[in-house]
Amino acid sequence: MQFPFHIIVSLLLSVQIYSVECDTVLPNFLENVDIVSERISSPIKNDGATTLKLDMEYMHRLPKILGNADPLRYTQMLPGVQTTSEIDAGIHIHGNDFSHNMVSLQGVPVYNPAHILGIFSVFNPTHFSQMAITKNVTAGDGCSRLGGIIDMELHNELPYKLKGDFAVGMMSSQGTLQIPLGKKAALFTSLRLSYLNLFYSGLLKMNDGQLKYTFGDVNVTYLQKIKENHTLHVNFYTGLDDVKMMDLSSKLYFNTGSQWGNMLGAAHWDYKYAGGNMKQSLYFTGYSNLLRVRGNFNLTMPSEIYDFGYRADASLRNFKFGVSLANHNVVPQSLSDEKNTLMDAGGHSRQKALEAALYVKYSGNIYRYFNYDIALKGDVYTKFKDTHPGTVSSNYNYQALNPYVKLGYGNVAFGDIELSYSTQHQYLLNCGFTSLGLPVEFWLAADAHNKPQLAHNIQLSYRRELFDGKYDISVEAYYKRLYNQVEYKLSPLDLLNKQHTVNDAVISGNGYNYGANIMVNKLTGKFTGWVAYSFGRALRQFDVYGNKWFPSNHERIHELNVVASYKINDRIDIGGTFSYASGTPYTKVMYMYLMNGNVLAQYGEHNSSRLKDY
Repeated sequence: MQFPFHIIVSLLLSVQIYSVECDTVLPNFLENVDIVSERISSPIKNDGATTLKLDMEYMHRLPKILGNADPLRYTQMLPGVQTTSEIDAGIHIHGNDFSHNMVSLQGVPVYNPAHILGIFSVFNPTHFSQMAITKNVTAGDGCSRLGGIIDMELHNELPYKLKGDFAVGMMSSQGTLQIPLGKKAALFTSLRLSYLNLFYSGLLKMNDGQLKYTFGDVNVTYLQKIKENHTLHVNFYTGLDDVKMMDLSSKLYFNTGSQWGNMLGAAHWDYKYAGGNMKQSLYFTGYSNLLRVRGNFNLTMPSEIYDFGYRADASLRNFKFGVSLANHNVVPQSLSDEKNTLMDAGGHSRQKALEAALYVKYSGNIYRYFNYDIALKGDVYTKFKDTHPGTVSSNYNYQALNPYVKLGYGNVAFGDIELSYSTQHQYLLNCGFTSLGLPVEFWLAADAHNKPQLAHNIQLSYRRELFDGKYDISVEAYYKRLYNQVEYKLSPLDLLNKQHTVNDAVISGNGYNYGANIMVNKLTGKFTGWVAYSFGRALRQFDVYGNKWFPSNHERIHELNVVASYKINDRIDIGGTFSYASGTPYTKVMYMYLMNGNVLAQYGEHNSSRLKDY
């Protein structure tokens, strides 16, 4: 009996000793664990291989435009995002026309988002949390545009105390207040006002005329955390530009004036649940402008676009799906004479159209590091009979399918690479005399004469972090085939013709864009910034120009942008930018001559000449 007893005692002792070793060794092992990471201080962050996000809190570290930070100006420093000049309101992504992009506020379109020749956008940066830039719209975005998306995102976090941000510039001042309303609600208000007439009235005097210009913006957002997973945003925006040319001596025989601006109201409900989330939006958005000439003859040239819409997007695990419905009311630009001295006074054509879309997207993995996205969007579009005689007299119906497929491979050592193909349609068309942010551009709804625009797009993207996440490099190449592109062929004097119609002024053609971009972005440290190089061609073909391929008005073949910022301390920052770009195309005057007192000009081939490098 002694032998089994010794065995039992030995086993108990061994178990006890093992237990003591575990209790003493384990705490010593855990208290030696350290997790160290550098905080990302760059304002630019990559969200996947094709989307960039700009944090509005870092805007103060970038150079200001006349004392005010403007988010749309900073997008033009990114690869593949271009403009034709410093006073051009148009933004061209991957060679597309600026109207091919959707500029939006929390997903709601904003038409003509620019003030004072495009120097300022309509967005007060401190009112928003971040700006997302997607360079290629696909079926998985549920958006009917050919280019990219620039979306201003509202604050989603409640402020714990009253906060304010104010900036004084040379032309305008702006400010934002964040006001807590209890523990579950807050109010965000922003205001911007200009004072050009107050400080610069002497500089705006021109011979016998006085130029007056003012602009302003108001943003109001109500944020409510209904429950832990329910968030409500109610947002309102309005902005206005007002310019007048006053006759001080009665020698000009006329006074001119123009007003244009946006108005937007929207309610967004966001619900998060296990495996996904749902967002619903009900909105109204509109833009209008009115040019007046008063004197011996009274001329008006109005145009406007108003949308009422609903959109719902939801995700569940690997699926994303959504539906959208938009009712468009459009008045294309046309001239009328109230005194009937130049032409018959008549009404302006009003176009009404209904656009509906349904999309579904699935994301999955093939094997380990390989992934894919498949999406399909169906469009149903109806342009109703115009209300003005002499225009399209019957309904126009159009249906389309927009497929999207993406193949990707990614791991930490190699980076992320994506190859995608997509088809997109666009049913709202834009054209006019210039793209300077003045009220001489207008929208029109696609119909049998001006057909919906179509694009086939192929894109290859690569992104990788370098040196333990301190740097980020991204490279992309693209090719886009465009159909049913539009241009405005008339001059302002052609509007005086009694027989003038919109269909006579708008011409249709085709085009294609291709190019490559590269960006290196420093993500951490006191010194941040990026270097971006873009190469791109944007070619068009119209029968009226001899059916030859020519560069578009906004084409910049080469562009180099450098942005740098150094944070000296909590109060002082130093920032700078550098840009180099190829000259844009223009049509050269070959020679001019005088005939019967009239100056006549002979032009060369369309857009066959270029301005000097910038």
